[in-house]
Amino acid sequence: MTTPSQPGPVLQDVGLNQEFLQQGVVTRSFFSSEQVAELRNELDELGTFGGTGFYDTAAAALESAQREAIHRILCSAFAQGASELLVDYEPVMSSFIVKGPGQDSQKEIHRDFRLLDESQFRAVCIWVPLVDVDESNGALAVIRGSHQVDTGPRSVPMTPRYSQDPLLELSFEDTETVPVLAGEAVVFDMALAHGSDMNHSNLPRYAAAVAYAPKSAPLSLYFCDSDDSVEELEVPHPDVFRQIDWRARPDYLQSLGKISGERPPTTSAEFLAQSRRISQGSPHKQSTVGSESV
Repeated sequence: MTTPSQPGPVLQDVGLNQEFLQQGVVTRSFFSSEQVAELRNELDELGTFGGTGFYDTAAAALESAQREAIHRILCSAFAQGASELLVDYEPVMSSFIVKGPGQDSQKEIHRDFRLLDESQFRAVCIWVPLVDVDESNGALAVIRGSHQVDTGPRSVPMTPRYSQDPLLELSFEDTETVPVLAGEAVVFDMALAHGSDMNHSNLPRYAAAVAYAPKSAPLSLYFCDSDDSVEELEVPHPDVFRQIDWRARPDYLQSLGKISGERPPTTSAEFLAQSRRISQGSPHKQSTVGSESV
């Protein structure tokens, strides 16, 4: 195994960037109350989304025109704040998320799929609730430091099945809730373990999110085939991520070869312990598979 090089700066503020690289998550003000209201109105004009349970436009069966309209609205709304926050990043994907009241609204602890070579670059999500959020209505919950712990390839439409994912054994008692006001941003590394517990209130919880990648970073899709092998596919433009069918291998994307699908033998307790050491500032070397970390 090789030691990955240190990724370049992600956030423009030096102190905030240092916190982000170590913790995997930071918060900061992002939208004014007027901007929150304007964004809600623009989204409402496109139709009614969600209901009961957890609803995410990025995963929903939407018409292409409606999906692109949502993406344009969110990217436009986030543009100024993102340019002031990030170092030369561009939007890749976006979603409008509605967490209705009730038990089905819980979103399990997970890590977002991988977009790029994480030994060289970091992909970032800016998640902004459009209502105040806390433990009562399903605020984001995170495991600080977990973005640097290797748990194998984060591929689509699934991860290899021959090894146990330590995240499956975790509960929300293992996470830290991040309460924020409407318009405040939770900025997190897309390798960070996160989720949100159920919405215990009687009102929907609305949030908007945009994923960003460095403009200089080559993008890839890591696809897990039926034989559990993982193939890296070249993504020539960010729009591809919004246009593909995640359930089938997109044959029009050029293959960059197979990568190791091995998952390090990490238990949930070890995963939490490693994450805790990283967030508390202990040195940690992220494992790599081939030439890239996973």
